[in-house]
Amino acid sequence: MKTTPPTSALIPAIVILGAFLFSSKGIVIKLMYAEGLSPASVLMLRMIIALPFYLVIAIILRKKLGAISSRDWCSIAGLALLGYFLCSLVNMIGLQFISVGLERVILFCYPSVVLLGSAMVQRKRPAKALLAACLLSWIGLYLVIQDEIHLHHQASRILLGSGLVFFSAVLYACYILISKPLIMRVGSEAYTSVVMCISCVWVLGYFATTEGDIGALTASAKVLSYGVIIGVFGTVLPTYILSFGLSKIPATSYAVLSSAGPVATIILSLAMAGQFPSGLQCAGVALSVTGSLLASQQR
Repeated sequence: MKTTPPTSALIPAIVILGAFLFSSKGIVIKLMYAEGLSPASVLMLRMIIALPFYLVIAIILRKKLGAISSRDWCSIAGLALLGYFLCSLVNMIGLQFISVGLERVILFCYPSVVLLGSAMVQRKRPAKALLAACLLSWIGLYLVIQDEIHLHHQASRILLGSGLVFFSAVLYACYILISKPLIMRVGSEAYTSVVMCISCVWVLGYFATTEGDIGALTASAKVLSYGVIIGVFGTVLPTYILSFGLSKIPATSYAVLSSAGPVATIILSLAMAGQFPSGLQCAGVALSVTGSLLASQQR
């Protein structure tokens, strides 16, 4: 009788854990907003705490970094600005106006945005199956937005926040499409370490020109503990965990497993708020997840 190696059995659990850690940082960000921090402050604290870990990995991989061409260094700097600074900042600003659950559902549209963008870049007509999957995902998103508007009666704020978070998803889709060839040349671990280090420089420059009071970030032990949570457990660990998982299992299996993380985050955020999901919200999340998974399996 053939037995499954322990390491193989652990990989799905590792992927789900990484997806949950990455998705749940929105809950902690909301707690930081409640302490009076701005999106720029949250992003700054997150990157400062994450930076030493990425620097250590970059030092370990310094031989690989020496082989990176000057042209690729410039490309990495530009992608750090697009994918891990602008995208994160826009997402955090949008999160001020909407719930963590709605943010997660909006980001479920990301696979369809990437695949539609890829079809446009390659000047190919999207397959009917892809269009159907996208439509399913977006109908689900519409239902969840309508449920949130009905619950909070703040249509303008919710639509603004939804638009910003969706824009961040579009930015990240562009980042993925542009970065893929570069990651293939440089290597995923070296690329991740370098792009995150450069992202911290972009964040530092932005924070210095907009707020500048870095001492305020560490004035409260509670705020600092939140920063450690999103810096280490919401950024560093999931970036490497998910990269490891993607290298070990097929992309379609990865998509199915990683979808469990955001769903668990939605459930956790509702539980923390003492709320139960409505029928409309459940239907919207189910449609969005299904559409996202179907889209991720298209080629």
